[in-house]
This record gives sequence, C-alpha cells and structure tokens, in this order.
Amino acid sequence: MIDLINRLRIMSSDKGVISSDFVNSEIEYLSKTLEIMRDSGKISNDAYLESGSIQGGLTVISSLLEQGISDTEIKTLIDTLVERSKILDSKYPDLNNTIESYRGV
Repeated sequence: MIDLINRLRIMSSDKGVISSDFVNSEIEYLSKTLEIMRDSGKISNDAYLESGSIQGGLTVISSLLEQGISDTEIKTLIDTLVERSKILDSKYPDLNNTIESYRGV
C-alpha cells in the first residue's frame, strides 16, 4: 500500500497529473485486492480492516479532487496517508508486496 501512496505523492507533485479518476481506479483495485487476499487467507481480517483507513483517505482525496481543492491541501492529505501506510507497513510487512503482486493479474 505504501507503493500506491508514494505513486500518488509523486503524481501530486506534478501539477495537474493526479485525477479523481485515477484515484478511484486505485480505490477499486485496492478494495478488490484486499478482499481477495482476506478471503484466500493471505492477510488477516485485522490487516484488511486497518487498510480501510487508507481506502477512506483515498476516497476523501478523490472527492476533493472532483471539487477542485488546491494542490496544497491534496498534498497534505497524501502526506497523512503516507504516514498511515508506513504504520501499516511496519505492522504487516508483507502487505505492500502482496497487494502489488496482484497488479496485472
């Protein structure tokens, strides 16, 4: 998950590159992937539930992008998600790599 959030951070530093459509597609990917991982036993229910805070944050960012909120505010929210992602990554070290392994499958 930290890879996803870092990609958003990089995109947000390029003015106008990040869009609500992109964020929504990442939310959908994350939601489906986490559900598959939980159902297959690759992650615990706790990891699944705690990942919801990232999904929620991404939903807020998407909504604010649709409303035309300033880049500064978006960057602040993304920085908050970076910190949340780091906490999840330290608590569930394999989570990020497992999520990313589903890309392109």
